[in-house]
Amino acid sequence: MIYTNKQRELMRLWQRNELKRINLLEGSVSSGKTWISLVLWGFWVATMPKDKPYLMCAKSITTLKRNCLMLLEELVGSKNFTYSINAKEGNLFGRTVLFEGANDARSESKIRGLSLQGAYCDELTQFPEDFFTMLLSRLRIPGAKLIATTNPDRPTHWLKAEYIDRKNELNFFDMKFLIDDNTTLDPDYIRD
Repeated sequence: MIYTNKQRELMRLWQRNELKRINLLEGSVSSGKTWISLVLWGFWVATMPKDKPYLMCAKSITTLKRNCLMLLEELVGSKNFTYSINAKEGNLFGRTVLFEGANDARSESKIRGLSLQGAYCDELTQFPEDFFTMLLSRLRIPGAKLIATTNPDRPTHWLKAEYIDRKNELNFFDMKFLIDDNTTLDPDYIRD
């Protein structure tokens, strides 16, 4: 695998065991954040206990499949990751990964009662705040982590106001990705 400098920086944090409880990758479209977030998620899950549950979520299960599951399977191979949309779960390096959509305020009831070792969120600014609050409360197994991606939103969005702006008070890591960070893109695409 060939990493950009920004992606290499993120993977070094994982290698040095410096990830936080909440790890947010935010930035522009095509900046390389989703690709590296899934590489990070795969490596991290592969090193965690097999007998604990994990969760991957997006605004909808369809969005999760299109943005993440198909790419994750391509990255780690079908021997290491299998999934069923109908069953809403997969197996990543021998670990059970549940899938859930977070399309409205009622979605938080779908994850009540879970105790999670880890969670992956695609496009976090699309989630209702109630779902995210509930999700954080479900990450209660020691060493639990959340890895999330998002594009910037309005300055008053709950994610910015309650978490990004308070990152120094929280066990929170925020890495910003710009389109120029993705050195694998065609320069014409970046210019356009």
